[in-house]
Amino acid sequence: MNNLIDMAYALHILWGWIKSKIYDLKIKYFLLPMVYLMIILSVVPTVNTIVSKVTYTTSSSYTTVAVISEESKYETILDKYNLTKDEFNVLSAIVLTEAEANSYEDAYAVVNTIYNRTKSKNWIYSVNKRYGEGKGTNLYYQAISPNQFVVYQTGTYKKNLGNVTSIGYKAIIDFLYSENIMHNYLSFRAHTIKVSGSESFSDGGNNYFNTLEDANRI
Repeated sequence: MNNLIDMAYALHILWGWIKSKIYDLKIKYFLLPMVYLMIILSVVPTVNTIVSKVTYTTSSSYTTVAVISEESKYETILDKYNLTKDEFNVLSAIVLTEAEANSYEDAYAVVNTIYNRTKSKNWIYSVNKRYGEGKGTNLYYQAISPNQFVVYQTGTYKKNLGNVTSIGYKAIIDFLYSENIMHNYLSFRAHTIKVSGSESFSDGGNNYFNTLEDANRI
């Protein structure tokens, strides 16, 4: 805006100078508008220039928006939870096999349960006692702990090894990347087994119970 004001003032001075130098009225009224128009055209940007600048700005702004790929989330999760690719594959297969088939919510709830166990003093102590100090806070060791997830003990989890295209797998990635907690339960049973005070997060999904209390939270 300041540039336009300065330019207008300069044009005003130039206009006065031209008028003072031209005395022939016929020439003045013909020549002055032409000179004035030429000056304006030389300083005002063309429409194409304006559109080009606007387009460039919009395009540049758009490219600054970060789009995080599933692969990037996956690598972040491995590093964040100290998991190998094989361990994460087993963990995911256990979750998918324990969850209701084709249910994003139930897969999310199952992995949330395992995560809660890594925050529970009692569950951490139990896993540390079996696998060694520090293992209790690891998702993988909580998932393979004996007598916890039947699908691991029987080996049926293997049918979901490498299953990275299901909606349940997306739920696992979403939860572990965001840690957006759905519930504070430590245990669940199949939807056919009713547990007093339990909660289900999808039709036909597991029944979740045994809340992680603050006194038991690390």
